[in-house]
Amino acid sequence: IPKGRITGLPTTSSGKPFQLWALGHLCTERHLARRLKDNSFYPFTQQQPNVFVLEYYLDTLWKGTLLFVVCLLFVSFGFLSQVQNQETWGFPAYGVGVGLWLMISSLPRRRLVLNHTRGMYHFSIEGRTVCQGPMHLIYLRLALNSDAYGRCFFQLVLCGHKLEPLVLVQLSERYEVGPAQTHSPPRLGSA
Repeated sequence: IPKGRITGLPTTSSGKPFQLWALGHLCTERHLARRLKDNSFYPFTQQQPNVFVLEYYLDTLWKGTLLFVVCLLFVSFGFLSQVQNQETWGFPAYGVGVGLWLMISSLPRRRLVLNHTRGMYHFSIEGRTVCQGPMHLIYLRLALNSDAYGRCFFQLVLCGHKLEPLVLVQLSERYEVGPAQTHSPPRLGSA
């Protein structure tokens, strides 16, 4: 068995590796509802009974590509080469380097397999095992974000032991929570 492969599981998945990228959909809730109607396990795909697979690329791939292209255009055509008699070509050149680094580091495809039958998870990057372990090491958390006006927004984030935090769902301002509902829950075990 090649290193990093799970025995007994096919290596292909019908999931779309770019499905988690939040590219500024205007109706994120409608988009999510449509995805859940088509696949009740979204963003995972069911590979076998009680075995779910998520294949994805990090969203820094498109962000790095955009930064790289824009800064490369600035450097190539001499935009922002001088501002008030000061050489400023270093800023776009630095952006080219950072964009290229973001692209290259985000290119490998990630794969997360949740095997409820065995009670195990397996996380790999480009077919190489990064970590695997019991399912209780994986959890979902609700992350709170707020904008400059103090409005609260939430993200559903998949986290776990040696897993990169992965935003599964982002909710728009229509799912705002008022100030009375944003208090912290009581601590367990406190009297």
